[in-house]
Amino acid sequence: MATLDREYDVIIIGGGPNGLLTACYLSKAGAKVLLLERHHELGGGLITEEWSGFRFNTHAKLMMMMDRAPAYTDLELESWGCSYRYPDAPAAIFTRDGRALTLYPDIERTAASIARFSPADALRYVDVMQEWYAVVEEALIPATFTLPMPMLDMVVSYQQSEIGELVNEMAEETFLETLDNTGFESELLRTAILYLGTMYGMDPDGGLGFLLPLFYHRLLNASIIANGSHQLAGSLARFANRNGVTFERAAPVAKILCDGTRAIGVRLTSGQEIMAKKVVATTDPQTTFLEMVGEDVCNKASSSLVDQTKAWEWESTSLIDVHYALDRRPVHTAAAFDPVCDRALVKIMGVETVDELLEHIDLVRGGGVGMVGAGMTLTDLDPMQAPIDLEPNSAVACFETLAPYKHSDGSWDDLAAGYSRSFLDLWAQYAPNLADATVIRDYVNHPAYIEAKLPNMKRGSIKHGAYVTTQMLSNRPNIDCSSHRTPIENLYVAGASVWPGGMVLLAGGYNAAGVIADDLGLERWWKEPDFVVEARAKGLVG
Repeated sequence: MATLDREYDVIIIGGGPNGLLTACYLSKAGAKVLLLERHHELGGGLITEEWSGFRFNTHAKLMMMMDRAPAYTDLELESWGCSYRYPDAPAAIFTRDGRALTLYPDIERTAASIARFSPADALRYVDVMQEWYAVVEEALIPATFTLPMPMLDMVVSYQQSEIGELVNEMAEETFLETLDNTGFESELLRTAILYLGTMYGMDPDGGLGFLLPLFYHRLLNASIIANGSHQLAGSLARFANRNGVTFERAAPVAKILCDGTRAIGVRLTSGQEIMAKKVVATTDPQTTFLEMVGEDVCNKASSSLVDQTKAWEWESTSLIDVHYALDRRPVHTAAAFDPVCDRALVKIMGVETVDELLEHIDLVRGGGVGMVGAGMTLTDLDPMQAPIDLEPNSAVACFETLAPYKHSDGSWDDLAAGYSRSFLDLWAQYAPNLADATVIRDYVNHPAYIEAKLPNMKRGSIKHGAYVTTQMLSNRPNIDCSSHRTPIENLYVAGASVWPGGMVLLAGGYNAAGVIADDLGLERWWKEPDFVVEARAKGLVG
C-alpha cells in the first residue's frame, strides 16, 4: 500500500459510480479527497471483462440516464473516453408465431407498430404516453438530480399542478393498477410495458406506480457505453485523478472512527488509520451503520437509527444473465414481419400475456427460474465489443432474466452451467440460426456471483435494497439520512441505498457532492440543470 497522508478533507468509502462522482465534484471544488476501494479496480457494477478478445459487461449494461445526467457534461466525460450509443429500436416483444411489437422513444413511431396489433390501442397510446412522458420529464427526472422532498411536503406541493396531481395519484397505485388505468387492450402491449417496468425486480403488486412510467420511458431511452461499461468508470477516474483525488485500491475499510458521535476518519483492515473532516460511505446501510460505525455509536446519535437499519429490506429477486461470445449474430424470424425488431436492444422472449409474466415472477419468488427473459446483442450497437478483426462474423450477446437468490433446486454453482444452454435454446426458438451456433465463450452471472463480486449487493440485491414505499424518496435509506447527512456528525451516505437508488443513474454521488460542498464551505462550480430549475418553479422538486 502506498504511503497516504494522515488527513484529508474527505474520505470516500467505495469506488463505484457514486463514490467516483462524489470525488470528481468535490475535488474540482478544491477538497483534498481520498477514495478507498476494497476491490482491485474501480467502478463497482461498471464491470467489463475481456476474454479471448470478447468484452462482456457482466453487470451494468444498459444506461438509463446518460442523456439527462448533469455529470456527463459537467465532467466532460466524452473527452475522457466515455461515449454512449443509442439503438434505433430500444425494445421489442416477440411472439411465438413469428411477429414482434417494436417500441421506440418516439410515440408516433411506436403507435404505428402497435396499430398492426390493435388500431384502437395505437390511438390510445399517443394520449397515454403524452401524459406519461410529461410526468417523467417534468417531475421524475428533475427529482432524480435533487434531494427528495419529505413525503408529506411532496404530496402538498404536488397538489399545486396537474403533473404533480398525476404523480400523487400514481404513488397510491400498484404497477398493475397504473397499467390498467391506461385502458390498453392488447395483451402484447400490456406485457411489454409491464416487463420493462419490472425487469429489474420491481413488484407489479407493490406501490409507487409512478415508477412504471419512469422505467418504461427511460428503458426506451437506454444506451450502452461504447467499448464497454467500464469506460464510464475509467472516465470518471481520469477526471478525478486530474483534479488531485488520491485512489487506494484493495483497501477495505474495517471501521469508521468516531469521537463520540462525530466521524473523524477510518481504519483500514491493514490497521492503518486516516483522519478526515468528512467521511462518505457508499456502502449499504447495514455495512455502514451496524458494521463500520457500530451500534453503540449509532444508538448515542439516534434512538431510531439501529432499528431502521436492521429493518432494511433487500429485493425479493435478483438477476441471472448469461453472456455469450457467438460465431454469428442472432437473426430473428420476426424480421420478416418487422425488420427493425431484429436489432432491437432489449428483445423480450417467452412471454406474451400479463398473466404469463406474473406467473414467471411468482415462479422466481418461489425459488425457480423461468424460460422468460430478454436477449441483447451488444455488438449490433458496438461491434468493437467483439474481436472483429479475428472473428469478423462473431457477436457478443446476453440473455437476462429474474432469478432467486436461493434456487429451490440446489446450489447455483451446480445449476448455473445448464442455463447457458437452456437460455440459448429458448432464444433459438425466435432466432433459428442459433440452433447450430458455436459458443466460443460463455459466462453465467448468477445471484451468488453478484454478491461475491459486489458485497454491497447482499443476496444479489442489484439496487442495494428494495424499491418499496418505506425505502424510497425521503425514506431512502431512512428519514434521518435521505439528505445524505446522517445522525453521525460529519458522516454522509452516497450509495445506491440513498435516493434515487441504483442502476448507474449518475445521480446519488452528484446530489451528495452538493451537500458536502456546502458543509465544507466550498463553492459549487457546477450549474443546476435548467430542467431542475423549471421543476422547482412548479413545486415539483424541493
